[in-house]
Amino acid sequence: MSIRQRLCPDPESATWLAKHCSDSRFVYNLGLEQRNLWCRHRAARITTVSQQKELAEARRETWLGNGSSSVQQAALRDLDRAFQNWWKSPHHFAHPTWRRAGVHEGFCIRDLSVRRLNRKWGEVQVPKAGWVRFRISRQWAEITAATSARVTLDRAGRWHASFTTPAPAFERQSTGAAVGLDMGVAQSVTTSDGEHLRMPPLLSPDEAQRKRRLQRKMARQQKGSGRRCRTKVSIARLAARETDRRKDWIEKTTTQLVRDFDLIVIENLRVKNMVRSANGTVANPGRNVRQKSGLNRSIYAQSWALFRQRLTDKATHATDLVELVAVNPAYTSQRCSDCGYAAKDNRESQAIFRCRACGFTANADVNAAINILAAGGQPVTGRGGTSHAPPIGVDQAQRPDEASTTRKPLAA
Repeated sequence: MSIRQRLCPDPESATWLAKHCSDSRFVYNLGLEQRNLWCRHRAARITTVSQQKELAEARRETWLGNGSSSVQQAALRDLDRAFQNWWKSPHHFAHPTWRRAGVHEGFCIRDLSVRRLNRKWGEVQVPKAGWVRFRISRQWAEITAATSARVTLDRAGRWHASFTTPAPAFERQSTGAAVGLDMGVAQSVTTSDGEHLRMPPLLSPDEAQRKRRLQRKMARQQKGSGRRCRTKVSIARLAARETDRRKDWIEKTTTQLVRDFDLIVIENLRVKNMVRSANGTVANPGRNVRQKSGLNRSIYAQSWALFRQRLTDKATHATDLVELVAVNPAYTSQRCSDCGYAAKDNRESQAIFRCRACGFTANADVNAAINILAAGGQPVTGRGGTSHAPPIGVDQAQRPDEASTTRKPLAA
């Protein structure tokens, strides 16, 4: 795992950090171009060792010698790792692509040295730049256990240092409770216990209005101008606030769920398929394009993939046993959790569920969460079969060979 801390460099140190980012990006892109040319023409074989030798020669003869050798060598190691990941798992990792200025700003520090100044501040040694201050927001023992670090610059102009350290154990005690989670837009997360966990507004009304004004302003400005760049940074700072608040809510919510439940059943959502554009083609134009675009933005704002990832990480490193199961979400919002009858008309609106067979009425999201919990193999009281549809059972859930799961035996 990585412990991300905010860096506060002085102007001279910031200049060196920016140079390291530029050098690292240049070396990475040059090494990538060499490998791409080798794939096309099959010339002399390109290896990490040969590229390191060529880098040493280039440092003696070009401006690269003014920078840090460890930073530039780390860029080639990043490139080699990217190709290794792509070769081993091409369906998961894409082919390495170019690093862009203003987007991929960062470099690695191998020989890590940190020291503590006081309770709130520490320093990390950066090649050529010396000691750079950072704000301490985690346990100091976790930071000193790090073996390397990566310095990054985001689009809002903030410097961060991510310290790589082993993931600590997640402290919890067994409760014997189980829960099903229904992910949504109107309600971010709904539990089978009937609790609605809603993500708070990421921007205040004044901040949202200011962001819209800045976006309209940037649309009128000339590309490449200094004023447009300043406006772009202002928008990025507001976007960074949104990201920080979203991550904060996800961290707190997933921590509470893992502490409270021994079995967590979630939906195996295909988010990439859910946010496909509805534009269509010229011959077959799409319908409700603007509405679908708005729905896609709302889905992205909920960050379901990050929520599931953090839930999986914490369940995996829990000191007491936790079981996380991902099930097929098909028809969970249309099936009655009382009698098992499934029909599209059962869901009258976003919030109201009324079964056409037995007349059972409940909140639509709570009903779906109960179905998700039952699909994960947890019996739910008050469920029975009818002639319309059988009750949801374990055999209808996606098992480990069909869905991604974090499987641990449920504590006795």
